[in-house]
Formats: sequence, structure tokens, C-alpha cells
Amino acid sequence: MRKLKPLRILLGLVGLGIGVVLVLALREATLSTHEPVAAERMELVVHAKTKGGEKGQTLAEMVEAQLSTCRLEVTSDLAAPIESLGDGNFRTVLSPALDETDRKQFRGCVGDWLIDHLQMSVVELQDLR
Repeated sequence: MRKLKPLRILLGLVGLGIGVVLVLALREATLSTHEPVAAERMELVVHAKTKGGEKGQTLAEMVEAQLSTCRLEVTSDLAAPIESLGDGNFRTVLSPALDETDRKQFRGCVGDWLIDHLQMSVVELQDLR
């Protein structure tokens, strides 16, 4: 049986310590943090298009379904009806307003393909004063 040398034990402990510090630094860098927001509401404008959607589903219904799903991922609600602006653009109001972390998450959700054959993107997401 080999005897453990103190130098090897010391190097192992140093390596373990460095690993713990790196994991904690990565956790801090990727942790979602929320900050207070001055605005109470936000205007949201999205662009949507569909190709090969289900018969009987309108683009407006698909947009409503996607936005209703995405608002569940952040701490905000649809505070106004979703209105069509024409050319595949839709507008609504979110309340309360989103901080930067939730804005990124919401934009990502809107751009995901949650509803088959629906492609959406955020055109505008701005505070209402």
C-alpha cells in the first residue's frame, strides 16, 4: 500500500478549493437577479407570422396563446387586450413592468416555437410612464 505524501494531499486540497471558488463564481455570474423598476407598465409590440397552421386558428389566437404562456414565466400580466396593428404586428400592455432579467427571459420565450407553425419576435418592449 502506498503512503500518501503531504505534498499530494496539499495539492489535492488546493485543487478542491479552486474548484469550489470557480463553481461559486459561475453561480454568481449566471444567477438571475431582479431589480426594482420605476415604470408600472410596459408596452409590448410583437411581429408574428404563421405558415401551415391549424385550420380554424387565427394568427391573433396563436399570438394570444403564446403571450399568455410567456407571461407565466415572468412576474407580469397582460393588462390590456391584444390588438392587431396590421401586417402581423400586435400590441398589448404588460403590468407590472419587467426588469432587465425578466425582459431577456420574456423576449426569449416570445421567440421560442411554443405554438406549432408560429414565428414571433419582439418589435418593441418599452416602459410606459
